[in-house]
Amino acid sequence: MKRPRIVSVAGAAIAFGMLCLTGAAGAQPSADQVLKDFGLSVGEIQRVLQGDYVNVKVTPVSERDLTFGTAFLCTLTPDRLTGEILAGLFADSDPQVRARGELGAPGSLSDLAGLKPTPDETRALSKVEAGDRLNLSTGEIAAFQDVPGGATGAVEQQLQRTLLARYRAYRAYRESGLDGVIPYDRGRGQTTSAASDLREATSGALVLRKHTPALHDVLLGYPKVTLAGLDERFLWVKSVIRGTPTYILSHILVAESGGARAVVRREFFVSAGYNAEQAIAGFLPVEGGTVVVYTSHAFTDQVAGSGGSLKRSIGSRIMADTLKAMFEAGRRRIER
Repeated sequence: MKRPRIVSVAGAAIAFGMLCLTGAAGAQPSADQVLKDFGLSVGEIQRVLQGDYVNVKVTPVSERDLTFGTAFLCTLTPDRLTGEILAGLFADSDPQVRARGELGAPGSLSDLAGLKPTPDETRALSKVEAGDRLNLSTGEIAAFQDVPGGATGAVEQQLQRTLLARYRAYRAYRESGLDGVIPYDRGRGQTTSAASDLREATSGALVLRKHTPALHDVLLGYPKVTLAGLDERFLWVKSVIRGTPTYILSHILVAESGGARAVVRREFFVSAGYNAEQAIAGFLPVEGGTVVVYTSHAFTDQVAGSGGSLKRSIGSRIMADTLKAMFEAGRRRIER
């Protein structure tokens, strides 16, 4: 059986979302309410407040879905914790990350100047083909194949142009959102839609929909649907995951409600290993710090089909162990 690749955690710990927020007329839900909505018992809630990591059940939304959920306590306030995350603390705790940067509006190649693939990486990109090894559209594959002689500098520029075009299609024209996410070419006339996966993940976020219907609508309808007070950021990240260079485009939304803080991270383009990821969580103030509730859906074709249940179980467990190790490393750094 082919072992599923570990989903990138290049920014997953920054991917904390909006479970703790309410509409303008609602009351901020308590940590106790949110944890109960995720099915935690009274004893499990006490374990969270005592500093343990407690698993949160996340229902898969498709046969390609690797899920993970956890709740834990951090001694920082929600406001300070959000600041540390946006400053890159948890990303810096991820040994897979090699480089990262922020994309401006409407975006330019200079935003991607720090993205420098190695000669081996550029050679691989110059030989791309349709299939499941890389996530590229038909047009993107043709563009890499057309680089004269696979010249290193020219391939690097094509990679930067590809990421910029993906970013602009999602964001800069203010009319596309998930509609602008081009499907991946799997060959033989087959494609995979990361946009469809991300819609399914959002539709399946029942706790988010219960407590924050307006924000739930933003995730489904961005950029046509928005909400006053949201802070947005767009990042590119280069990671090396199980030896495979992976280029990621992420959309981060930050919001607040009373003492609570929230961030959502949506990876709407991932070049290899998995198709897309959406992580949602909340920073809920409690006596002594903040309860963090984190859930994630990561999608990969490698766990679909025959034997998929076992593959998903293995993949989710690997992802859970990796994320918890990174969370703990980040928590130790900010609490020392």
